Amino acid sequence: MRELVKSYDVWNPISEKLDHIIIVWKEGDNYYQSEHSATNGSFDIDSLPVATPIPMHIFKGCWDPSLTESPPLAPVDSFLKRPRIIVLMPDDYDTDKSHKHDLTRTPGDFLVQEAKVYEILKQHPHPNIGVYYGCVLWTKDPTLNHTTILEGISKGLQFLHEALGLVHNDINPSNVMLDDAGNPVIIDFDSCIPIGEEIGLSSKCGTFTWTPEPEPTKSLPENDMYGLAQIGEFLEGGKRS
Repeated sequence: MRELVKSYDVWNPISEKLDHIIIVWKEGDNYYQSEHSATNGSFDIDSLPVATPIPMHIFKGCWDPSLTESPPLAPVDSFLKRPRIIVLMPDDYDTDKSHKHDLTRTPGDFLVQEAKVYEILKQHPHPNIGVYYGCVLWTKDPTLNHTTILEGISKGLQFLHEALGLVHNDINPSNVMLDDAGNPVIIDFDSCIPIGEEIGLSSKCGTFTWTPEPEPTKSLPENDMYGLAQIGEFLEGGKRS
């Protein structure tokens, strides 16, 4: 199943009318981009034609030996900054090459540049400057225990549902962090409301593709269990139903 990452409206500078839409989506472990004519109305992401994968190095950046590799399990209070997946490829870009000198600087390049600044700050810590733990290599971490993660999330949800009568309503990977021991910690409660309350009156709905379809209108434990099931599929191979 395709997962929408971002869509961009492209306007005609002469007519000042919407010309086409550029869509970036994720399928499996790859990212793709496609154009959709504005005259065709709204787009269906699953009906878009097959496209060439965006070369991963465009948004990963090239590893620099001067950078610090982050711990296998990030501290629970840390934030993982990711490069923005945006449209960058010129038409003649050769995806078989790791570099091309006439390509504009990529998000990955800027991320590496920023990391080098953090390396300097790491050597000169200050209480009013953020703490830098290092960079994450783009590989799957074999030390992650999927069973422990899923069981931990399940226990946290059980506590919310049964002890507090609350539903998180936005369970997805970005709202689950790991402590130093690899145990999951649920965060981000801006969609959390009591069981049975109407969604949208006092809270926002969950995250697109991680929320049941059609979008739930009531705060129910099933909303969280759907997100948990999706995380399970995501951990197993990056593919979700």
